[in-house]
Amino acid sequence: MPIIMYLGGNVKEYAKKSKEIIAQAICKGGLLCGLCLNAMARHSSYTRSIKESGDEIEITVVWCSKCKQWHALLPDFLLPHKHYSGNEIESVIIDSETMPSDEIETEASPATVKRWIEQIGGRIVAAVGKLKYTFGQAGRSVSETAIAPGHCYSELEQILEMAPAEAKCSGNKLGLANMWLGTSGMGAYI
Repeated sequence: MPIIMYLGGNVKEYAKKSKEIIAQAICKGGLLCGLCLNAMARHSSYTRSIKESGDEIEITVVWCSKCKQWHALLPDFLLPHKHYSGNEIESVIIDSETMPSDEIETEASPATVKRWIEQIGGRIVAAVGKLKYTFGQAGRSVSETAIAPGHCYSELEQILEMAPAEAKCSGNKLGLANMWLGTSGMGAYI
């Protein structure tokens, strides 16, 4: 199961800062397993490419000795199991509110764009519900009347503004939502 973290706002910052951020989190015992809340240690790494830019980044894998699970530490500008960056996917989702899918400018194929709109759109709707619950549990009540109904991304933006605390992120709302979902123990990501 991946852990989504702020590890730099883009690939360049990630290359400079991620190892130090991860090392500090491990040293302080602040990197906890989402399954058993045990402190984790660095295990290994692997290379992941970002399709639209051609960039490659090294993803750190941590190990939980208690439940014997590995967790990949993903920067918030990537989405789990996606070849394109979260920024590219987010741009498509935003554009889908006002444009037909075949008119959206992206490096992705038309079939991929349609899949993102359906799949990621559905995940955003589910995430909004989970975030309402999570924020309520943290003492931040969420007023249903304060959320203007509309496009799924618009509702996500509104709910993230109601977060109980500020979180550092790359500016990608999908990544920020994934960080909140991960810290709340919710295993489902956008």
